[in-house]
Amino acid sequence: MLRKGKTTMFVSVLLICALIVSVLVAGSVVAYAPYPLQPTDSEVANALDFLRGEQQADGSIGGFGDSAWVVMAIAAAGEDPHDWTSGGGTSIVDYLAANAGSAGLATDYARMTLAITAAEEDPSNFGGVDFVTLLEAEYDGSQIGSATALNDDVWGVMALISAGVSPSAGIIVNSAAFIKANQNTDGGWGWAVGQPSDADSTAAPIMALIAAGEPQASTVIQDALAFLKSTQMDDGGFESWGSTNADTDAWCIDAIVAAGEDPTSASWQSGGGNGPVDHLVSLQNLDGSFNLQPGDPGLSIEKTTASAIVALLGKPYPVKVMAQAVTIGVRIEGLTSTVWSGEVTVSDSTIIDDQGGSHYLPNPTALGALDEASQAGGFTYVVHDWGWGLSINAIDGVGDWTNGPWWLYRVDGASAQVGADAFQLNMTSPPAPPHNEVLFYATNTFSELPLKIALDKTVVAVDEQFTATVTYYDDNTQAWVPLEGATVYADQDYLTGPGGIATITVDHGATIKVYAEMDGYIRSNKVTVIVGSGVGPTSEGEVSLAATIISAISIEVDPSQIDFGILGPRDTSDPHQITITNTGAWGVLVTAEVTDDADGLFVEGLHLDGSLWDLFEATIARDSFQHTQATLTVPEFYSGVGPMEGALVFWATEAP
Repeated sequence: MLRKGKTTMFVSVLLICALIVSVLVAGSVVAYAPYPLQPTDSEVANALDFLRGEQQADGSIGGFGDSAWVVMAIAAAGEDPHDWTSGGGTSIVDYLAANAGSAGLATDYARMTLAITAAEEDPSNFGGVDFVTLLEAEYDGSQIGSATALNDDVWGVMALISAGVSPSAGIIVNSAAFIKANQNTDGGWGWAVGQPSDADSTAAPIMALIAAGEPQASTVIQDALAFLKSTQMDDGGFESWGSTNADTDAWCIDAIVAAGEDPTSASWQSGGGNGPVDHLVSLQNLDGSFNLQPGDPGLSIEKTTASAIVALLGKPYPVKVMAQAVTIGVRIEGLTSTVWSGEVTVSDSTIIDDQGGSHYLPNPTALGALDEASQAGGFTYVVHDWGWGLSINAIDGVGDWTNGPWWLYRVDGASAQVGADAFQLNMTSPPAPPHNEVLFYATNTFSELPLKIALDKTVVAVDEQFTATVTYYDDNTQAWVPLEGATVYADQDYLTGPGGIATITVDHGATIKVYAEMDGYIRSNKVTVIVGSGVGPTSEGEVSLAATIISAISIEVDPSQIDFGILGPRDTSDPHQITITNTGAWGVLVTAEVTDDADGLFVEGLHLDGSLWDLFEATIARDSFQHTQATLTVPEFYSGVGPMEGALVFWATEAP
């Protein structure tokens, strides 16, 4: 099916080009600068106004696929697609959600994922569809979708990156390798494996590979840029099927920007002194829309206009990337005790300040880690918005911005140089990423340095010696330095000697948390040591435990057999009620499958609730049931006679 789809698309492009060549005329161009444009610039603002004027009552702008591209353009312009509503109040995002089930190919899943992430929605649950899982299901272990096509791999990689999939994930690494392995010797790519290079099919892989982590200066990218340059024509655009057009301009501009170059620079001027941005702007109409070519709007003026907006703003695809979650240790040290210590996973965050103001942090931050820790630990925190950033005023009810104590934070021992709301985990320096721990601590002096404790053993026998080494972070040398004279708390108190070492021996079985303190320093982390059997003084009591486990997914169907009676061609049977009961632990999504050995009688004639069986879908909660009415309509030209048999199978999967 994918191959057929690609072939159809290829033929369609050829037909379009045959139509537009006859009307192609030279467009006037201007030396365009500066670049990139801003959303308030007339070229972009007018294009957005045009698209806004094209919105229909159902929220759509153009067709289903066109609307996805428009959502990306809206987001690239810094606007919220949810605010783009029709007269009836239906947004373009609502439209995509309502029609999410229309996507059926890998390229559909990719386009939808890119639009969903641009709208800051969840692509794993949008309109009842998990587009990330659908796209990942197209992966065969080495590439995405059809083994002969390339655009499904290219846009699939961009979509998964936009959904927050790590560039190091196998599906990204292997699909990128597949794309690179099929680069032609001229530096470009064709629309499919083994096809001649063209500008459109080369621009998209440049964006995909760079999104996946390919260095901009790599031979792969530089050879691809050289191919694009070889296709540039005198009008500044890029040759595609014999001439230039706005769609090709837009993608090539996106690729140039993704590669870290300026499409208005001298290196991207044609022999006629025109650049690709010049040519693209020359195709804009007075109403703000963009023609494919002079006098020719092409197949979709909405998609062409949306693509032009993204290119003029200098924001290549994917226009937005969901924050990749970071798992990191968080420790919160109060003046007299540890408030909380543990590990959290943080991506984006919404922080509410002490005045009720909401602050969205799109990336994993130190403040976001505190927010996750507060939810895991059940403690509160208070932040204040000073205009220049958010300050932490109190944690667990302790803190006074005027009189103290005050709260500071460190990352891997180092004092951060920006506020906790601006420190992006695994990105901001100093200290150099990757980051392991965020330490929040209360202070009255602002001079304390953090302690760290490390043990040579964490499982020991009774009376077996083990050592604890205590170090502190020296802000001057930016290194951990041994600390003599620190108190180490274990089964009793120990003092560190030279090298910051304390020797510990425990004469009974116990489980002990070992940590260090010293005046003028921040309490250390705690390390658990098991001595002997790990038990200390205890009293014993016993509770008998029992549980009955049911299947996660289980359904029952009643009745187990239906006889539709005596029917002839064109006849429709009386309805027969089928009851489907969810007997499992999870909510389920139920679909149907019909088979027969009756020349398609039941496959073509069985209806559930008035629709053909393959449209049936029911979500059933735990301990609930749903009725459906089954009827059989005998096709008009059905030639079979006598008793006929078939089977109706209901399949249950976990509900999204």
